[in-house]
Amino acid sequence: MKKFLAFFLPIVGAIYLSAYIRSAVLDVVYTDYIRIINTYLRNPFSPAPYFGKDALTRLPITFFERAINVKFFNYSTMFDMSLGIIFLAMMGIVIGLFMAKKNLKIGYIILVMMVVFSLSQWEMLTNGTGWVHFFTFFLFALHFYILDSYIQKESGFKLALNILLPVFTIIMAAGSYSLAYGATLICAYIFYAFLRKKKRGVLMCIPVVMALALFMYSYMNADNVNAGATSESIVTVFGRDPLYFLYFGLNTFASDVVSVELVKYFEINVIGTGILGAVIILFYLDALYMNFRYKIYEDTIFPLLLVVSGLFSHTMVILTRWIFLDPMYAMSSRYSLQFGAGLIGVILTFAYIKRKVKGPGRKKPAPIKIPLISNIGVFVFVILVFAGNLLTAGNELRMAKYRMESFEKKVKVAKNFEYESDETLKTVLQYHSPKKTREALRLIKSKKLNIFSE
Repeated sequence: MKKFLAFFLPIVGAIYLSAYIRSAVLDVVYTDYIRIINTYLRNPFSPAPYFGKDALTRLPITFFERAINVKFFNYSTMFDMSLGIIFLAMMGIVIGLFMAKKNLKIGYIILVMMVVFSLSQWEMLTNGTGWVHFFTFFLFALHFYILDSYIQKESGFKLALNILLPVFTIIMAAGSYSLAYGATLICAYIFYAFLRKKKRGVLMCIPVVMALALFMYSYMNADNVNAGATSESIVTVFGRDPLYFLYFGLNTFASDVVSVELVKYFEINVIGTGILGAVIILFYLDALYMNFRYKIYEDTIFPLLLVVSGLFSHTMVILTRWIFLDPMYAMSSRYSLQFGAGLIGVILTFAYIKRKVKGPGRKKPAPIKIPLISNIGVFVFVILVFAGNLLTAGNELRMAKYRMESFEKKVKVAKNFEYESDETLKTVLQYHSPKKTREALRLIKSKKLNIFSE
């Protein structure tokens, strides 16, 4: 039954998200697509742009997907979005198989799938360029699953996968996610070396470090533009408003449960989101504590890997996105996917504790007693996640018709770009340079792609 759910629920989730996409989005290029068109679509079948020093920041896997999209689908943003949903479903299947294997309660399986297919990711879902992010997190989940299996039962094939998969992921797809992913793997391999008393664990770090070094080299040679970011130093900003960094950090954790759209809709102030963020941090810490207190890692390291990767993701966003000087910026929908991994790890930890773990001196799994406060905490956490997802889904389904109206306007403006004002192009198609927007639309018009393929 649970193995069936591991496949059935992700399929249902994919259908659900596909229906949402169809009700909220039209097939039209805008925002980051403008940059991509100008950079790659003059000759979409040439790999030349990926031979530069900044190659890894360009996410090489996108070259192949883009070529297929142009050749067979006339550069359809809907194709990109559908691909993203497919990879999200594949990630759901990997996590579902883990939950079925560990015989976790059905209620927790459903809760995890609600997080995987949450509409809090609407921004990534409705912008087709996000497909590669879903692909990346599918690879993360797959590798964590394989690593967990390898630690429990070693084999040469699994070892090879643990060496090759992270290198492929970092070089081909992960981009800036590589840092949190790589840091998680290094911690995991060193932990494995101490846990199993095997030097091989330390040696497994070498390919990861080398791949990360290559990515950092590419990153340093890339032309990184952060429109709207401050040029002030962190010292200057801290001196002017020291509480800003506190609220910014807390809000990254609050966004695990409530989206910024809900915050605006219910007019929750920064103090309210800060308190919620602090509560979520406590749940993360409790999950870490439980993994070590009850030695869950002896049976599985999968939940711990997700929790740690989630914490690293939060840290990276705090360190790199404070520059926008908005305490609510980190609650943006675009970060929901990477934060969701940590949230799933916390849920899996609590679900595992609620199942059975090996007690001292026992050969078979047996129920364990956890403090009343922990039981209450788990209950509160489940309610928070469940309620947050339901409210987010309700709000996004309500917003679907307004998003569709916005896309209808995008199509109209994009088709009429030659006669629209610079301000209209900038506002409606959400790209900072009207000149570049015109160039991109002129290019796809000449090639009869996307909205001009009809």
